[in-house]
Amino acid sequence: MILPEEFNDKWDVVKDGPLIKFNDQDLEGALFSDEVKRFLSIGGLPETPPPYLEFTSSQAILSRVTKALNMPEDFQEYWFLGSTGSGDPICIIENLENIVFLNNGDNYKEVFINSSLPQFVECLLAYSKMIDKAIEVNGEDAYIDNDIPEFVINWLREEFERIDYKCMAKGSFWFAEIENLYE
Repeated sequence: MILPEEFNDKWDVVKDGPLIKFNDQDLEGALFSDEVKRFLSIGGLPETPPPYLEFTSSQAILSRVTKALNMPEDFQEYWFLGSTGSGDPICIIENLENIVFLNNGDNYKEVFINSSLPQFVECLLAYSKMIDKAIEVNGEDAYIDNDIPEFVINWLREEFERIDYKCMAKGSFWFAEIENLYE
């Protein structure tokens, strides 16, 4: 599993955008393991990583989704991290520390993304590298035009399985992203 320092070294802030890092005050009320807190303070989260995700600021995130988005108390265990391109809240589950999104088009049904925060950011790195590989082979607009060679998509799928085999289960976020790339 990737360490926060490794993530900092591998994330290209010039090409892929800045990282949002959290200070002790940001993490004070969060009921997460020391590992997650350390990752958020040292590694951070990318501001706007592909595929069209958004983590805008430490003030807007890391509060219970019930408070951040005025959701019912049934969602008390979810901590808001950011959102998908469709506006679905991306969350970390308090005790499990899984990364999920709550599908706002399906009564906020939980959709699995990754088993842990380090695996999530490692998948983001792999996705970014996939875009670079596609551009290298098919030109600057390869990702935008969904002109991604099949061997590159296969490489990404294998990377996701290596990083977190659960993230490729049918119906999960990354499974759907891979399916979209094949279309």
